[in-house]
Amino acid sequence: MVQSQSLKAKTPKIIVVFILEKTMMKYQVMIKTISGKGGEFWEVFKKMPTEPMKGIMIESSWSLFGYWDFVLFFKADSNDNSLHFVGEILRAMPGIAETSTSPMTMLKEHMMM
Repeated sequence: MVQSQSLKAKTPKIIVVFILEKTMMKYQVMIKTISGKGGEFWEVFKKMPTEPMKGIMIESSWSLFGYWDFVLFFKADSNDNSLHFVGEILRAMPGIAETSTSPMTMLKEHMMM
């Protein structure tokens, strides 16, 4: 049996496209504020967008009791971007005395059922 040219021309072609997202590393930054300046820091920080710069996404922020006053969890697409975010953006905010940043690696995700 011979297939006609018109039938071949109408056969749809499927193209598969893969979009590769750059993986983002998770970081924790501990923040110590100058005594009595925690509120001043928080008033500025709470206005910061979730994506304060390209390659950075803030996931959550927490108030702490003890030596450290706040902890932020964020993702960065590179170590350079994490250093830029903490060193040049976060530390420039009013009231910050000290920061300590660590990359994080998940060992196990614990889910409540």
